[in-house]
Amino acid sequence: MDTKGLCRTLIVDDEILIRQGIKHYLNWEKEGFTIVGEASNGKEALELIESLNPHIVITDVVMPIMDGEALTRIVNEKYPHIGLIVLSSFSEFDYVRSAFQNGVIDYILKPKLNAEVLLKALRLAAGQLEGFHLSSEGEHEQTLKDKLRCLYEGTDVSFEEEETSYFPYKYFQVLSYSLEADKTGNPFHEYIANQDGNLTSILTTSNLHIYLWNGNQMFSEDVFSRLPKSSSVCSTGAFDDLLELKGKQKEIEKLESYRFFFPEKLYLSEDILPLPPGERKVFQLDRFIEECKRDNFQEAFSYLEEHIGQMVLDYQQDIVEYKAFLNNIMFNLIVLLGNMNYQTEELEKKKYTYFQQVGQSTDVYAANQTVESFLKEVKRIVETEEGQGHMRKLTDYIKAHYHESLSLSDIANHFHFSPSYLSNYFSANSKEGFSEYLNRVRIEAAITLLRQNDIPISKISEQVGFSDHSYFCRVFKKQTSYSPSQYRRKRIMS
Repeated sequence: MDTKGLCRTLIVDDEILIRQGIKHYLNWEKEGFTIVGEASNGKEALELIESLNPHIVITDVVMPIMDGEALTRIVNEKYPHIGLIVLSSFSEFDYVRSAFQNGVIDYILKPKLNAEVLLKALRLAAGQLEGFHLSSEGEHEQTLKDKLRCLYEGTDVSFEEEETSYFPYKYFQVLSYSLEADKTGNPFHEYIANQDGNLTSILTTSNLHIYLWNGNQMFSEDVFSRLPKSSSVCSTGAFDDLLELKGKQKEIEKLESYRFFFPEKLYLSEDILPLPPGERKVFQLDRFIEECKRDNFQEAFSYLEEHIGQMVLDYQQDIVEYKAFLNNIMFNLIVLLGNMNYQTEELEKKKYTYFQQVGQSTDVYAANQTVESFLKEVKRIVETEEGQGHMRKLTDYIKAHYHESLSLSDIANHFHFSPSYLSNYFSANSKEGFSEYLNRVRIEAAITLLRQNDIPISKISEQVGFSDHSYFCRVFKKQTSYSPSQYRRKRIMS
């Protein structure tokens, strides 16, 4: 370890706002510390520990993939020289006890986190590092890399003439390079070795390297032709004053978000992006649902696919909102199909898998592929049940409303059919016509009620939907060979 100098610190938290907050709590270099990297989970943190060799790790507890409890246990076993500080929303004894059993030096509750509490924990951790001397206030001057990182993140920084002389070339650009995608292990600078200029590392995160390029010419897409196909680079526009580096972090983060819509591009910069589409069209969910209710699934899905095709071109939209739209469509379809009496058991079982796949998609094509697979399954269900499904919906509706003043026209209006079409459809898909089926359902209900001796027959006639008692009696005798009163007596005698 260094015997004197800045204490290298790694921040681990799945919430980027928490990481940003921690970074801006302190004037890190003034206090003798420097942030060497960030990670969003324990797995990423372990990879960075290997390459960055931090003195201290500040970690959250609840994180995806690998949580803070597992991370502190592994670090304590493999890297016992590293100081561990835990940030958490949990104050329960078991969490605290587990943390200290894993070698944690301090445990800070997030609601109580402030600059004073954080600095106290950092100094406590630094004081327990074997063979390391923490620089006292003012003892250490900011390194050039520290200044570049602060400026990149938006903090005002002044440079000495000696420092600016390190950048003698005309153009500056900020580059982000995907570390996770490049499995070759080759340093990034090897891919641009033939370029005239200097490449300076500014910041390392869990999956990105941020560099400042100072050269005689601007980078263009063809410069990166040697990159592995799975790698990616984003570049800001060129600027000619080092102080214009301030705030470039937002520009890089914006370009990195665009990568969701351009996963096939090795290189992204503002000057090569296509013009964004014009005014965003709002998806008419009511129209989509209405088409499905009318069993016009082909029209509904065509409208959806057309809208998604337009959304794919809008690379400036929020990725979270895009994924939420896809999941909302799938959720609404499952509910709608269930209400229409389609067999949705398999969709219900798989719906959370679909939602998770969309949520974890790293690009727009993977997200859309999940929705395409979902729609394919929906189409299979609809096509399988189309004939029997329509008929089942009609008969289910009759069984639910037989006691009302129900007519062919009423049902036709409900299902958006013409009465003549419904009559022909019913006859073609049933052994009996609409009136015969309705009467049979009503008489079956009447038979059940006749077994209850205290209900007058005239009342039963009304309860099962007959407005004319005489007609009820005729229909009853036609179907059972008995009048209602004869049937009741026969039932009593038997």
